[in-house]
Order: sequence, then C-alpha cells, then structure tokens
Amino acid sequence: MNKILTLILLTAMAILPASLHAQENKDWAPTGVWPFINQQFRTATVYTGVFNRSKTVVPCNIHVGNQALWYNQNDTLMEAIPGSVVRVEFPNGDRYMPVGDNQFGLIVKEDSIDGSIARIILVRALDQKALDQKYIDHITKSQSIFSTISDAEAGKKMEEEPIPLVNVFYFQVRGEIFPATSKNILSRINPERKKEFRTFRREAEIISTNESSMLKIWNEFFLKY
Repeated sequence: MNKILTLILLTAMAILPASLHAQENKDWAPTGVWPFINQQFRTATVYTGVFNRSKTVVPCNIHVGNQALWYNQNDTLMEAIPGSVVRVEFPNGDRYMPVGDNQFGLIVKEDSIDGSIARIILVRALDQKALDQKYIDHITKSQSIFSTISDAEAGKKMEEEPIPLVNVFYFQVRGEIFPATSKNILSRINPERKKEFRTFRREAEIISTNESSMLKIWNEFFLKY
C-alpha cells in the first residue's frame, strides 16, 4: 500500500495549480487523485512555536494519508515540518491541532476540566484495511476472464474513487492527549464509575467512530467526573 500512497501523493502534486481553484461541493470526498480533507486549499492562520509563538497566513490542507499539514507556497505544495505547528485556524471556525504522531485533528469541543483546557479532537484518518480491500477487489476484477480492463486501468479508476476514511477520536484531559478507546477512558475516569461506564456504553449503544457517542461519554464521565 506504500506504493499506492506514493502514487497518490505524486499525482496530487502534479495537479496542484488547477485544484487550488476548484469549487467547493458538499458531495465531494477525498480521492486518490486529490487525497486531502478539503476540496481546495483554504487560507488559514498557522501558529508555530511553543514558547516564541508566531503566526503565518497561508493556504492549507490536511493530507489524509499521514494527516500532516500541507500548505501552498508560490503554487508549490509543501508539507509542514513535523512538530513545528501548534494550531491551525480557518476563517469558517474550523480549528486543527496536532495529536498522536504529528497528525492533525479537528477540535470538536472545547471545555475546562480542573482549570485546564479539555478537548475532543477528531482525526479523519485513512482506513487502511478498507483501502487494501478495495485495491484487491479492483485487481481481482481486472484479472477476471470476463474483464477487458487492464491492471493499469483498474489502478487509475481506483485513484479517481473516494478514499475510505474512518473517524478516530482523541480526548485531551489535564494536559494529556489520548485515543478515546474504552481502555483509555476506563483508566482515566473516576474509578468508582467504571462499572457504570461499562453499562452506559452497552445501553447507550456507543460507537467509537460516532461523534454523538463520544460527546455522550465526554459529558457524562469527564465533565461530570
């Protein structure tokens, strides 16, 4: 799959100037030809530096392959240096921050817990398992005795299709950012409420990739610690 991502990236760089001026479409989704969260690079304020913070206004986007921040400088697509960016703010109110291994996530909710900033962060990540299966399906179909499509044509068609994505949520509590998995949540909530959490998760039909589910857990077990 590394070859697929490399091809996707090279293709995206080749078509950058034309895509920068594409019109927004509510039905649009990232594809192998344009593997970015947004249909076009949007001007944003980028904050860098932890102690000596500075800001730059530049067209930006998030690459779905590695969730890195990319920006456009003189019609050239460039990846931001990992660890250098602390926050990205778009005019429409979308705010992104680094999480995990230099990934960038959308701040879904912001609160205060024990006097410090607390957040729910959403990363729209590449669903590698689904992408692998899609690749296998395309190749298998092209190699069928009834098929007139070559492997190259199948690969090209796949690049034009939407990239499978999955929601990955993170919680930021008391200065720590962690994936919002049941195991992580159980180790951080009030110990006296662990049994309650297990019951709540089952009865509320909690889905780890669903935003409303994460908000329910957040409001019930973190804001009501």
